[in-house]
Amino acid sequence: MQIPPELSHYIRDALQSGQSKDEIAKTLRTADWTETEIDTALAGWGKPDGAGAIPHPMRSSTARDALFYALLFVVFAMVAGNTLTLLFAQINLWLPDPDEPARYSRLAGLRWSMAALIVFGPVFWWIDRTDRRATATDPARRHGTMRRWLSAIAMLIAVITLLGDALYLIYSWLDGQITLRFLVKSATVALMALIVLAYFREDRDLPLPLLPLPAAWGLIALAVVALGLAFRAVGGPAQGQMEQRDQWRLSDLRNLSEEIHMCPGIDQNDLPETLEPMTCASNPARLTGFASSITYTRVGPTEYALCTEVEFPPAIEGYGLRIDGNTVCIQHRTN
Repeated sequence: MQIPPELSHYIRDALQSGQSKDEIAKTLRTADWTETEIDTALAGWGKPDGAGAIPHPMRSSTARDALFYALLFVVFAMVAGNTLTLLFAQINLWLPDPDEPARYSRLAGLRWSMAALIVFGPVFWWIDRTDRRATATDPARRHGTMRRWLSAIAMLIAVITLLGDALYLIYSWLDGQITLRFLVKSATVALMALIVLAYFREDRDLPLPLLPLPAAWGLIALAVVALGLAFRAVGGPAQGQMEQRDQWRLSDLRNLSEEIHMCPGIDQNDLPETLEPMTCASNPARLTGFASSITYTRVGPTEYALCTEVEFPPAIEGYGLRIDGNTVCIQHRTN
């Protein structure tokens, strides 16, 4: 712990004036210095018989504290930011915009935020728990320079966010653009900003008179709820594997569709009634095993369709695709 220079100078002067360490400690307690600060500061000075006050070597922990609180700040930001992203996605799902088409890819993109919470959530819990235990043992930690600076920055960001949220809310009301979805999102942003403000206070508790809970618990609870709802909407690893297999199927479908345009064994002006699409593949090695299940259908003399079965149709998006149940087709003309 870094000792304030004024405290160190006071102890030196008091020892020089003939006061004992017990007397100095008693005086410092009346000035609201913590026991840890008093003991650490007194340990930095000695007074051998017949000599004045002599400083003892002190090992600074400033770099370690800076690393710890910088990591806490970054991890907190990751948890708060990704929790907000997942909550916004749920709001969009529950309160859809009628003028905005629903796209499953927007939900699938939430897996980055889900992964971030799975990684950073436990890390945040562990770091916060470590800090709370250390602060309970050494109350002077909450007055550390690095902690106070990072707390001030976080609170500044939270206050600016709250003011910006209020500003945009009033503007939207004056402009006649307020919707229920907008109000719920604004309330969510305000709630997160209040959690940030509460967390970076000195006691790091939520300002609840009857039930003073640590603000970290509030953030972790929101993160768990958001993560659970996201798993329900997006699915887990099995769902992701199905979507990946479907992407491979679509890639094979598009590649073979282009290959048929250049297939030397067929008449492009009079397509055959039946065709094995793989016979037109110029480089079968770049296709997956799903390519063998692609079927060919002659639609007209110069028009054909290639179709394949997929596992999760809601995730299929793309121009020129026709979806019928679990069957996805792509239709082309040769000229």
